[in-house]
Amino acid sequence: MANKENELAAGNLHEKLQNERRSFMLNTGESCSSQTERPSSKFNGFFAEVSKDHDTMSQVLFSRNLRLNVALTFWKKRSVNELVAYLVRMQDLGVVVDCLPIITNSLQEDKTTISTRCCVDLLPLVKSLLRSKYEEYVIVGLNWLQAIVKRWWTQLSSNSESSEDEIWIAIYHNFNDLDTSAVARST
Repeated sequence: MANKENELAAGNLHEKLQNERRSFMLNTGESCSSQTERPSSKFNGFFAEVSKDHDTMSQVLFSRNLRLNVALTFWKKRSVNELVAYLVRMQDLGVVVDCLPIITNSLQEDKTTISTRCCVDLLPLVKSLLRSKYEEYVIVGLNWLQAIVKRWWTQLSSNSESSEDEIWIAIYHNFNDLDTSAVARST
């Protein structure tokens, strides 16, 4: 139901922006016709190219806004497992970078809502963040890893064999082949 409402709201907003853009184009066309000189065709091509890119960017931002609203809905429902499953399913690093600091803060505050299983599910996405060319992505990934290590340091450093050992083995295997140049870049 919420997804359908989001789609309808985005569709109405998109139509509204399209109408505003058309009225803007009409108004600028009228102001140009009242002047004595007309703009050259070189500028007409430029404005057409900018308008085309604007439409593409608008569509990208609408899509991202919808994805972030869905993630926010999961977070407000206190359903971290569903949020993590959604992030893994979407594979959108931009949305992950927006959501991961909130998860990191929860880890740092020792909230019990985030399990080690959720963290293991996020590992492939965090690994992609650490390999990213964007510094902000690398920083967000490193902050999350730091929170993980601080939160579960006693389990990581102990030699006891527990059911969580397989989780830490998965963490080790996920990051064993990680190129350390990503870490070196951000420090």
